[in-house]
Amino acid sequence: MKRRSVNALVTRSYGPLVAVALVFLMMTLAVSPASRSTDRSLAIGARGPAQPGAAASGEGAASGPAGTAGDASTASAGAGAAAAGGGVQPCPDRAQQVPGDPYSPPCFVFSGDNGGATYRGVTADSITVAVRELEGPTAGEIFAQLSGEPVISSKEAIENTVLALADYFSTRFNFYGRKIKIVFYKGQGVGASELLGGGKEAALADAVHVSDEIGAFADISGITLPYADALFQQGVVNFGAPYPSREWFVNRKPFSWSIFPDGTNVVESSGAEVIGRQPAGSTADYAGGDLKGKPRVYGIVAPENQEYQESVNRYKDILARGGITPKINLKYKLDISSMPNQASNIIAQLKNAGVTTVLCGCDPVMLALGLTPKANEQDYQPEWATAGLAFVDQDIVSQLIDQKQWAHAFGIAYNAESEPEGRSFPYAAFKQMRPNDEPAFGVEELYYQMYMLAIGLQMAGPDLTPETFEAGMFAYPGGSGPRGLWHFGPGDYTTTDDFREIWWDPNRVSGQNNRPGAWAQLNGGRRYTAATAPSGPAGWFTEG
Repeated sequence: MKRRSVNALVTRSYGPLVAVALVFLMMTLAVSPASRSTDRSLAIGARGPAQPGAAASGEGAASGPAGTAGDASTASAGAGAAAAGGGVQPCPDRAQQVPGDPYSPPCFVFSGDNGGATYRGVTADSITVAVRELEGPTAGEIFAQLSGEPVISSKEAIENTVLALADYFSTRFNFYGRKIKIVFYKGQGVGASELLGGGKEAALADAVHVSDEIGAFADISGITLPYADALFQQGVVNFGAPYPSREWFVNRKPFSWSIFPDGTNVVESSGAEVIGRQPAGSTADYAGGDLKGKPRVYGIVAPENQEYQESVNRYKDILARGGITPKINLKYKLDISSMPNQASNIIAQLKNAGVTTVLCGCDPVMLALGLTPKANEQDYQPEWATAGLAFVDQDIVSQLIDQKQWAHAFGIAYNAESEPEGRSFPYAAFKQMRPNDEPAFGVEELYYQMYMLAIGLQMAGPDLTPETFEAGMFAYPGGSGPRGLWHFGPGDYTTTDDFREIWWDPNRVSGQNNRPGAWAQLNGGRRYTAATAPSGPAGWFTEG
């Protein structure tokens, strides 16, 4: 199916709701409005927590692709059991809670009294988890507009996907006699305002509703910074804050967590990569047109939000240590209606400054709707150095970006290679619960968001509070899989800390959807941290 035009998308009055790749950050959480504290609240997982042997094979283990079990499969369950508290012992028959799952925590069995109501939202048999629903198009609808491909994105499909995954974790993990109870509610907040750093009053009103009226222990839809901060203020464990600094998370411990790396990690890793692979004095060998082979001139492009600009300032300091001073630092507003005009001005400034290498802390919507088409219009063919933010490192996302321009893209990715559609761990988990249905668009992001919650619930033990949740997360031995190496600890409240090196090949067939356009990786996908980042010439555009 042919892609629809950019103008057709903009004129549908979507507004800035999709910015910061809201197409993917909001994923299935920006759904059609429902009644406040809708009666679709559902205590699920009727089969109860996993018992010895229940997940060893068959219906208890997700039949996803083979993964690297990493530390999670070999770590001593004794350490986790100690963190979990009395009455909890390692499983006698296996080390992992879900064998074959690369992120599985150690397996525990439990006997005794779980303590009942240990914290708001926790009872003897349930753990209440809120999901905020916002006005506006679903992520699936937006993706369909950008790609021209039909997707499953109805409100019912989205809610059913959330419920099925909660059921999966309630029956495969050990929550000590409790089950996850999902409560959907219609939020007062406006995603567009919150992504621009505003909307704090409405975000706080929603958080108060979650805390006082729903009485939730956690909220898995804390995907804007104002809402995540408001949930913290109300003592609600929350997941999803996109890319604030490491300090931001530390200041909100033990409540705020995210599947996105913190902004400090991003600039440290990306900065080390630029210094090592595209150092001062090198030439822009991967640019096109008259920029190819010229001495590198660097320019930064990133959203104007205060939290992100704080990371940009740190990024500039890191680059300065390597002798790199960007020629220009440009900001843009997370507003889809003005993105084409903003992009035209940004490209003109980059070109006039002679920038050969764009250090782009950009979301895919700005890239797809603005920067890359405007670069073509102005006959500007720079190198695009990416940090893989906002799912740009997923093949199906980068396939939406102009391929002529994106043929000059390379950099780092936090996620491992894209999981094949229909053969991923998240898809397998959903199908185990609902074999006759198909999940909604964005099942992968919901699955990994909820996986963080499930790890903490199991590792916390029966005495569940935000503090024991944090202690449990820190005791989690880690694992390596499709979303990179997961690990938590003091100062580390996000999942993936390490990265691989990637470059875009428009002609490579993607293993994600079997269509042209895919990220290739250097050194077999070897992973690094900022401290171990490689240096010297790289095999960009030659090594697969």
